[in-house]
Amino acid sequence: MPKSHLRIFLLMLFCLMKAEFAMADHPVKVMTLAIIGADKTKSWVVLRELNFKRGDMIELEEVEARLEKSRQNIYNLGLFNDVQMKAQVIGDQLHVIIEVKERWFVFGAPILRLEERNTYDIVNTIRERNFRRLVYGLNVSWRNITGRNETLTFSGQLGFSKRLRIDFLRPAMFRKSNVDLRFGYRFINEKEIIVGTNEGAVQWRGTETEPFQVSHEPFIAIRKRISLYENLYFEMNYKWLSFSDSLYVLEIDPSRNNFITELDGKEAYPSFILQYTVDRRDIRRFPLKGFKYQFFGRFTGIKGISSSQFGKLGLTFAHHIPLSKRWNFAYGTHLVLSIGDSIPYFEKNFIGVKRREFLGISTNLRGYQPFVIAGSAVNMNKAEIKYGIIPYHIADLSGVGFLPKKWKQSPSALYVTAFYELGFVRDDSFNNNDDFLKNQLLHGYGVGLNIVGFYDILLRLEYARNHLNQGGVYLHGSVPIK
Repeated sequence: MPKSHLRIFLLMLFCLMKAEFAMADHPVKVMTLAIIGADKTKSWVVLRELNFKRGDMIELEEVEARLEKSRQNIYNLGLFNDVQMKAQVIGDQLHVIIEVKERWFVFGAPILRLEERNTYDIVNTIRERNFRRLVYGLNVSWRNITGRNETLTFSGQLGFSKRLRIDFLRPAMFRKSNVDLRFGYRFINEKEIIVGTNEGAVQWRGTETEPFQVSHEPFIAIRKRISLYENLYFEMNYKWLSFSDSLYVLEIDPSRNNFITELDGKEAYPSFILQYTVDRRDIRRFPLKGFKYQFFGRFTGIKGISSSQFGKLGLTFAHHIPLSKRWNFAYGTHLVLSIGDSIPYFEKNFIGVKRREFLGISTNLRGYQPFVIAGSAVNMNKAEIKYGIIPYHIADLSGVGFLPKKWKQSPSALYVTAFYELGFVRDDSFNNNDDFLKNQLLHGYGVGLNIVGFYDILLRLEYARNHLNQGGVYLHGSVPIK
């Protein structure tokens, strides 16, 4: 039967069904699982997100909640603009149709920015028309290449610093065991790097004529999906770093003590990352309900063959609580500890520097965006209340003629927020050269506006202050309490 005829048949079948959930008071058996709208996506990609399967017996009072949670799981794949679960009970049988609307799968975005440390520096740079730190390039992401929810990401950047990242994710490489495969390569060539701080302000060092730091990092990882909401991630990578001979001049500078551990200006070591995650949030790009916790560790270097040996252990927890249709509350904590006495400065735990070290980890403490704080122990605690001027929903934009078809159903939300955050940084490492903002309670607070648009793009416009009575307006693009 042609696919279009099958869709019509299934829809007619549901129109003829007259039975309602309330007519049954006993367990029902899942008999039909049909998918409409997945033109490219393989059926098993969708079906593996359901919290039930064909042949399962489900208590009637659980059906609605299971359908909703399964709908959220499918939506969180990031492959569909909209997901609808249509179900009917006939006698002791449950029939389910999953209707999806696929997104675009190829995204390209230009890279054009100034590599300044914070908002204040960017404003001053534009005012002075000094674009020495300008970078430009292209970021391309290709999703769902063969319908198996693969993702190939390419990011290339030129200008003040040169960067290259290639990342490939293949879910369900071994389908029966639910094992995902990920591998890639990262390259960085920088004229200037952060070598320390002075009262929390970044101290740049570099050269105009040659690269100051060059690094290569190939990696390979597997993710074992233990259950729908639980996974174990293991990554192996190897990092080579080399620094300009100018580093020897910096080694003499007492304000920048022991930036690296080797006198020849090189660092090389393997790393092994292990991360266990339980994620029961509803909408992962903009959570309003549910919780997530992670335990993670990184073990770096092998004695005798590596320039450094150290470890990191940490955990994060976040809880999102709906208070009403429009009000939501969220809180979370983040803790990372370093182990070892030979940690290069750039491998320390940071507040205020974006890191790719662990997946799904936040490194910002609101109110302290102008500062960088590094230490051997970092803790952040966050709380936020949100009010939905326009609560999160999928908007039907069919009447807007100029929009592409793939944008006719779009996430839409507008929330005002108030937040309060606490932090603490301790630094027992050998290269601690700035005690400013360490070993004291840090607290930031403020208000903001969260806008959610096409393909769950999030824009946060916030005003934040800190315990030093400093404040400013900041732009962000990710969830603060992950």
